[in-house]
Amino acid sequence: MKDIHGGDIWRASAESGFELTSLMDFSASINPLGLSPKARAAIKEALRLAPPYPEPYAASLRAALASYHSVAPEELIAGNGSTEFIYLLPQVYRSERALIVEPAFSEYGKALRLSGCAVESFMLREDAGFSLDIKRFAGAVKKGYGLVYIGNPSNPTGSVVEKETVLEAAGILERYGSTLVVDEAFADFSETRSVKREAVKRKNIVVLRSMTKFFSMAGLRLGFIVANSSIVKRFAGRLPPWSVNTVASFAAAASLKDTRYIERTRRWLASERAFLFKALSAIKGLTVYPSEANFLMVRINCPGVAAPDVREALLKLGILVRDLSAFRGLGPEYMRFAVRKRDENVALTDGLGKFFGRSGY
Repeated sequence: MKDIHGGDIWRASAESGFELTSLMDFSASINPLGLSPKARAAIKEALRLAPPYPEPYAASLRAALASYHSVAPEELIAGNGSTEFIYLLPQVYRSERALIVEPAFSEYGKALRLSGCAVESFMLREDAGFSLDIKRFAGAVKKGYGLVYIGNPSNPTGSVVEKETVLEAAGILERYGSTLVVDEAFADFSETRSVKREAVKRKNIVVLRSMTKFFSMAGLRLGFIVANSSIVKRFAGRLPPWSVNTVASFAAAASLKDTRYIERTRRWLASERAFLFKALSAIKGLTVYPSEANFLMVRINCPGVAAPDVREALLKLGILVRDLSAFRGLGPEYMRFAVRKRDENVALTDGLGKFFGRSGY
């Protein structure tokens, strides 16, 4: 299962013999500081309310998210992770053809194909630092697409597109009646590039957001979209009434109020990402790409060595990493490492150093 997502510690535990809690998981880019202290307290309160049904359409959480992101409640709707909306998008828009800016999250294409939509790729170039060439993009979209997807920051490259360029892309697409889907799952780490406040004023931008990464809520599942109120209504008509469970709703609302946790997370990432970038760059056999997310993508330059080889070797040390072989536009020489706490980052770079030393590079 080459295209399996990161974070499958259950399978990795069975493969390696390490206990779940002993594995160092660099395959999933989740804040290693864990849930916010306020979220933990809120979960205890939420458990008292677990027997009744959750609040329909998570109305209270919707208001809290809207306030935090400076949009109106009717310009936002929450669901069971941003992936729920990725699968709702083709149902709402009924597009016959879509374009994905790649390398990209595999679920875009899966969701589109399940709905019978023809999917095409706009490949970012490695020699351009996986940046978006707006002129080349403008030429590509002339063919006409119902939906066009872009990740910002990109998963798995970590590259970003400036806000002005994203809005320019949306303007170009508007001429052809196309809608731009901007996946900002990692934007809490790079908020200045977000187009959420501009999206609510436009009729052809849908912004996907997630509480999984920055707020460490992967297991609780919480995501949302920000868009013009007319677009949000279309999604609301297809969203199940109890898509957000009570525990996730309480935890998310409390996380947004935990300014100390938010500031601590941003300080941690600025320091630890720089440390890991430098440490990985010092390993002969690896090229490390700049990132504005909480992960780093690398390319293996050692002849005869591929990502599955490195993954297997590190798993024997209790370290789980992401093999990017299945990503379109990449291949078996690419890997992705989440930024973790200092001791884990040291363990990763030590393991990689020993591996590439043994490989004779």
